[in-house]
Amino acid sequence: MINVQRVLVFFVAFITSFACQAAQVIGEKLEIYGKAHMSIDYSDQDNPAVTNDGLSISSNSSRIGFKGKMPSGKVAFLYQYESELQIDEGSGSWATRNSFLGLEGDFGRLIAGLHDTPFKLVGSKWGLFADTVGDRRAILGAGYLSGNQLNERAKNAIMYTYKNQNLIVDAMYAVDPEDTTTGNVDDNDVDVTSFDIRYEKDNFWLAFGYETWSGHSSAADVDAYRFAAKYKFKECTFGGIFENIDSDTVAEWQRDVIGVNAKMQLNKETDLRAQYLMADDADTVANSGGSVLALGAFHKLDKNLLIYGVFAMTSNDSAAQFKVADGGHGDEVSTVLGGDPTSLSFGLEYKF
Repeated sequence: MINVQRVLVFFVAFITSFACQAAQVIGEKLEIYGKAHMSIDYSDQDNPAVTNDGLSISSNSSRIGFKGKMPSGKVAFLYQYESELQIDEGSGSWATRNSFLGLEGDFGRLIAGLHDTPFKLVGSKWGLFADTVGDRRAILGAGYLSGNQLNERAKNAIMYTYKNQNLIVDAMYAVDPEDTTTGNVDDNDVDVTSFDIRYEKDNFWLAFGYETWSGHSSAADVDAYRFAAKYKFKECTFGGIFENIDSDTVAEWQRDVIGVNAKMQLNKETDLRAQYLMADDADTVANSGGSVLALGAFHKLDKNLLIYGVFAMTSNDSAAQFKVADGGHGDEVSTVLGGDPTSLSFGLEYKF
């Protein structure tokens, strides 16, 4: 008789071994990487019209990617194709995440394709709850009605990156960055220019990001900037961020955000995290502010496997409807004007 337990143990060991060894297939010429991130959530939309709140299974920016570097003299050719996987529903699309071709050398790195804007990168490097129900994008880069909009992955982008031991500078220009058609010439009346500067030395991290849009689908002609900082003191890391968004014509996108976060390392494997972000009223719209609080405990089972528990709650003024889990987390938690949605989430994340 077949020992089912032994078969299962062998199968899991085989899959895990394959995933780890597959990271480099042909050295740097072809690397396969990815992340499986699933959570079980219990959410309340605080919407009197909704009667089916409760349990939700969510795939949270799970992905698989293929990348490589092929040196040729002093210049290397780069490529990357990254796709999101909806593990909870069994679907996905090809090259929907950062995907590009490029060159790298002493001059830096120059790529063309689809990529997170430098402005977005400042927020993602600062936040502590990426792709969970406590993700920063419920407030940062979000409008009081439209939600998460200014954390873009720009299409048709050209991006230059320079880095040394302590400094990283990114600069991007993209035409038709939200392009929803294929096979047509890109619309040059719609574009985005974005850059960031990130500095890190010892226990201190400082970043600035700026971008300006012509013809954004929600904010129209809009300028935005972010200042962010983090400081590590013994077992604790403290962070702060300020964001200003100013649209020429759309009142929703004329507001500021401030945020703070903290992480306490209990031991090598376990840490506690807290993050709070608050948007003030838009300049001409009273009671349109909101805030989100996230609290979580994270534990590494090994260097690639993470489990966590996160609780997040959003508080809205009477004219606002900021979500919980708006961006990154697959199952978003919407609400009504003045609603206070909440979500409790238990997740597992495996990287290879």
